[in-house]
Amino acid sequence: MHDYICYGMTKLVSIRVDEQTFEEAKRLKINFSEVMRESLQNEIEKRKTKDTLETLSKIHRMLKNVDREQIVSDLRKDRDQRR
Repeated sequence: MHDYICYGMTKLVSIRVDEQTFEEAKRLKINFSEVMRESLQNEIEKRKTKDTLETLSKIHRMLKNVDREQIVSDLRKDRDQRR
């Protein structure tokens, strides 16, 4: 569960972890805030990359059906008409 409290331009996020995980992280002197910020940024980048790849895949599928010769011909006609 996450609780959100707004403080200006940043947000305070709290997380719940089991006691064993908490104690182990404390023993290893893990900075929760640093790890969570880094982990969140990594997840954001991963999802943005996934979204971009899905979009590119859709574009690729659409372009497979396009007649390249027709496009070249249309571009030449357009260029010649503007002269």
